[in-house]
Amino acid sequence: MKPAKIKAQARRLIALAPLLATACAFLPFPNEPPASPLLGNWATDDHNQVTFRTDAVVLTPDKGQAMTMDAANCNGNYKLRYGRMNTTDLEQAFPSQPDLQGRLKQILVKPEYPVADVTCDQGGTTYLMLDERRMLAVYRDSGVGGLEAYSRL
Repeated sequence: MKPAKIKAQARRLIALAPLLATACAFLPFPNEPPASPLLGNWATDDHNQVTFRTDAVVLTPDKGQAMTMDAANCNGNYKLRYGRMNTTDLEQAFPSQPDLQGRLKQILVKPEYPVADVTCDQGGTTYLMLDERRMLAVYRDSGVGGLEAYSRL
């Protein structure tokens, strides 16, 4: 390319630079991390539901009133964290329940999953998203655990 053409293209780029900066200023860049894939409504085969919001979890039994888990309803001990979890830690969390550990090892075939970890009062639940349609709830209370399967609504 000839030097005259290179200079002409450089002048065009210099002229367009302020426009590019202005255009980028109006693009929506999120200030928060991406939303959890667990957000939304899930249900068991018995029609019990759980709804994940960014700041709360709502439990709705099949034949009962919905309960929102938050600090007011959990005796001041409420935590909700979204993220990813290494499954090895969870598989080893119930040493007094080898049957539960075995079931977790069979179900959790990936090294990690998206999770919502909820603590309410003395107990807690870790919800693991197995795939786009299935979720596993691992309940824990005083070192004792239990499992429940959910499907996306």
